[in-house]
Amino acid sequence: MALFEKALEASVMSTHLLIRANVSKTILFQAHKIATDFESRYSAYKEDSFLNTINANAGKAPIKCTDDDLALFTTCMEASQSTEGVFDITIGALSHGAYHYGFANEKMASVETIQKQKKLVNYRDISIKHNTIFLEKKGMRLDLGGIGKGYVAKQIAVFLAKSGATKLLVDVGGEIVTRGKSYTIAIKNPFDEGNIAYLKTSKGDMSISTSGDYIRHIDDHNHHILNTTEGTSKNDYTSMSILQNGWHIDQLDAYATAYFNLPLHKIEKLKNTLGIALLIIDKSNTITLMNQDILDVESITFSSLLFK
Repeated sequence: MALFEKALEASVMSTHLLIRANVSKTILFQAHKIATDFESRYSAYKEDSFLNTINANAGKAPIKCTDDDLALFTTCMEASQSTEGVFDITIGALSHGAYHYGFANEKMASVETIQKQKKLVNYRDISIKHNTIFLEKKGMRLDLGGIGKGYVAKQIAVFLAKSGATKLLVDVGGEIVTRGKSYTIAIKNPFDEGNIAYLKTSKGDMSISTSGDYIRHIDDHNHHILNTTEGTSKNDYTSMSILQNGWHIDQLDAYATAYFNLPLHKIEKLKNTLGIALLIIDKSNTITLMNQDILDVESITFSSLLFK
């Protein structure tokens, strides 16, 4: 007997979680636990988390990892390598060590602090071997904020599919995967209430990742998506959504973080190589839509903004 689609909503990983699938409530709760377990183990904001154990031992000692830890860190390293370090999981030396994003003492960092901390941002100084991970320089910090939500979204979707779901939507703070049904996905208006775009998926697998400067920022010019080279935030865009057929939301999450710091002409060169489409909104209310023809979707509609 077919199951009707059920839904679970919760607050986890400092964001909103939505799961829809034609599975039992028991399976939905197990899917929710994937997110809460990830948060407990890898949150930079939980003092006793495994992530903070790694960070506390930077420059001191390698830390033993489980197979699940190694799978996560390998994915993070692949994303760092494929973006040539524009996305870098050692950004924590800046995001948390300089700006203290998400902590009570969050503030704009001084030029001196930025210059000091950005020297500790380099994924190449991570050693993963013999089932251990080691941050080779004292003061280095991992921060999974640029990939964690996408990673969890994929883990939940895979679990649901293995559990018999033929229709599903998983949304972890704007990192979205779908299958088996036409869902309408809204892209938030970064300047006002409401939405600026609606994407109607097909029944095929779809991944949508969105990053924005309106989510977390210190002031109008300094937001949490930091440039790994300069140690500051760029202000070319206000929202970036990356869309792709299939379930590659973990990598798309990293790309959306990285490409926020790239000029438009560089993104234009990368889109075909990676097989991605993009919906980018800049500070002047202008939408740039790239490669939408590759998407297996029913429709994309927009509100009245300017287009390039």
